Amino acid sequence: MSHPAADRVVGLYQDWADAWIRDRGDVLFRGEGGPDEAAWLRRLVEGLPQGAAILDAGCGSGWPMGAALIERGFDLLGLDSSPALIAHARKTLPLGTWCTVDMREDLPTGAFHGVLAWHSLFHLTPEDQRRLLPKLADRVRPGGRLMFTAGPAHGETIGDWRGEPLYHASLDPQTYRNLLTDTGLIVEADGEDGVWLARRAILSAK
Repeated sequence: MSHPAADRVVGLYQDWADAWIRDRGDVLFRGEGGPDEAAWLRRLVEGLPQGAAILDAGCGSGWPMGAALIERGFDLLGLDSSPALIAHARKTLPLGTWCTVDMREDLPTGAFHGVLAWHSLFHLTPEDQRRLLPKLADRVRPGGRLMFTAGPAHGETIGDWRGEPLYHASLDPQTYRNLLTDTGLIVEADGEDGVWLARRAILSAK
């Protein structure tokens, strides 16, 4: 049985969408108490071709991560379960494609050069993460990468945002590693600064 706060996450971001947009802002964090987002985005897209397709699962309002990818010329598809956040993304970032989707229930078919789940996967229960992470990994095309954020150990944590409980959960590092390598990805960063990055090797020609 999931924690009540886990069931509330989707509604929390919808109900407080305007507050989240203000609180998150439109500027990439550069290591002030968290991962350097600009540096990690560079690692995600290193070597990718101009116009490469990126899937942002749990994209929120599109700011600032999606906006930074669009600015760099990538073809971005953003998914989020909050209609209000997706509406903001569509209004302010019209060059992206934005869909109101619960990533646990529906992911687009096809393969992407990059798959991003930044500060989103860790709002899911451990059981949902185990089910979803291999599906996200399967969307990574040869030469592409998957990047997501996670906690340092298995467990659940209940924070506080706007006076409401905010749910986070993580698997243990070895489980994340196993889930990634079992889908054929090569781990490039294993929780450094709370970030996981994995790449799918380019198939060799025969």
